[in-house]
Amino acid sequence: MRLLTKNTLVLLAVTLIIFVAGGFVFFSQLKKIMNEEAVEALYIKKSEIENYITKNKKLPESISLEELLIFVESKNPSKESLNDRMIYIEEEQEDMPYKQLSFNVAFEDKNYKCTVSKSLLEADDLIETIFQSFSIIIGLLIIVFVSINYLFSKQIWKPFFKTLKQINDYEIENHQVLNFESNGAKEFEQLNEAIKKMTQKISNDFNNLKSFTENASHELQTPLSIIKNKIELLLQTEGLTEELAKQLLEISQTTNRLSKLNQTLLLMTKIENNQFTNTETINLSNIVTNKLKQFEDLIEIKQLTITSSIDNITVIIHPMLADIIVSNLLSNAIKYTPEKGEIKINLNTSSFTISNNGAPLKAKDNELFTRFYKENEDSASTGLGLALVKQIASINKHKVNYGYLNSSHTFTYFFHD
Repeated sequence: MRLLTKNTLVLLAVTLIIFVAGGFVFFSQLKKIMNEEAVEALYIKKSEIENYITKNKKLPESISLEELLIFVESKNPSKESLNDRMIYIEEEQEDMPYKQLSFNVAFEDKNYKCTVSKSLLEADDLIETIFQSFSIIIGLLIIVFVSINYLFSKQIWKPFFKTLKQINDYEIENHQVLNFESNGAKEFEQLNEAIKKMTQKISNDFNNLKSFTENASHELQTPLSIIKNKIELLLQTEGLTEELAKQLLEISQTTNRLSKLNQTLLLMTKIENNQFTNTETINLSNIVTNKLKQFEDLIEIKQLTITSSIDNITVIIHPMLADIIVSNLLSNAIKYTPEKGEIKINLNTSSFTISNNGAPLKAKDNELFTRFYKENEDSASTGLGLALVKQIASINKHKVNYGYLNSSHTFTYFFHD
């Protein structure tokens, strides 16, 4: 939920609670006042009746529906009482609310119970009218209040969304410098200043790290190349013993592995730093076909059966990254497929899939794509091939999955997340 919406809902809830509580108090007090007025009117009527009997020597008659007057002869005087009653009125053909006052009066040596009833219909109608008007006014006030608050808040938060857009559009590899407009709000000014300093520091750190990585990789490659050349010279030396030749070959293999590891880590760093932004429309079917030709010798040595279904498709990606995806997945399948095994390749508009038979792995599915993971610790592999594929998928908003079913390992690279 957006902050602006949340703020509006909170204010709306508070406003409704205040209005409902205020309305309840208001109508309770109004009803109390109307009730007190009705009681006061009944006691005034009582005084008028007593004065009328004394003056005119007869019992008065009721003359309106608003005030009903009943006299009932009574032998024993009853206590004065005040209560609410619903009385059926013939003229209206319905029960109507009344406030009743009962008291005793004496006339011609007889005792009478006098009941005066005052209609509360006008008071109820008045309260209902006030309630309806009050509800309409409250509804209009809430609509106006919420609308004004929404528009006002939207205007206030406009600088924040401008800042957010600049952050979303920020690309560190382009050496962008963020410039924020002054908006007069101290809090936003402080936020913009903090973001500006932070992005400048990130940019400096990025450039330093980039330079360090490239320099370190370059500096490592030079001594590695020298070591490899020296080993080759030593292997050509006359009188070299078999044991020494074996050790030199092991050193050569380790050096080659270290060189490959250095190059792969440099490549991963470049991918992380988004240095492969120049995407092109690549014919992926050509890359797959060419890679299969490059691995023909290894496929023949292991006597592997290749079953392929390759559609002529194109993908928008950096050419080098497309080559890495196909090469790593294909070489991984060839490497871990047992001799005389089978590899199935499928390329269509949505995905690139490679399946190969083999024993189940010890690792969980998600562990295969972690850096430096190796199923066999004695393997000469760097453990970075699948991690590299996963990283390429991530920066291109693609997806790569692994599954094992019916003694078959399946890697699927989806061109859409």
